Amino acid sequence: MAENLKYNTDPDATELLLKSKGMDLESGWLGKLFGSSKTAPSNIAGLSLLLLLSPGIALLFTAGTAMTAGDYWKLITPIITLILGYLFGKNV
Repeated sequence: MAENLKYNTDPDATELLLKSKGMDLESGWLGKLFGSSKTAPSNIAGLSLLLLLSPGIALLFTAGTAMTAGDYWKLITPIITLILGYLFGKNV
């Protein structure tokens, strides 16, 4: 039965262009940045996690700043665990 199936191995360029334009219109400019509606929440949470971890790591290697590294980690640890809980818990 599978031998009878014929796939289009040479798609039409205009068809691909129309599908591409449709995807662009559906996602918008924020969709280009964060991805489709299925992946955007994970991408935004991952970006937030990265933006929170970067200053914390930088504070570990600097001295004489207004906030100590320990104070920063005490402040952002609940937020980081919330983000990780969302990322790992949404697949259940």
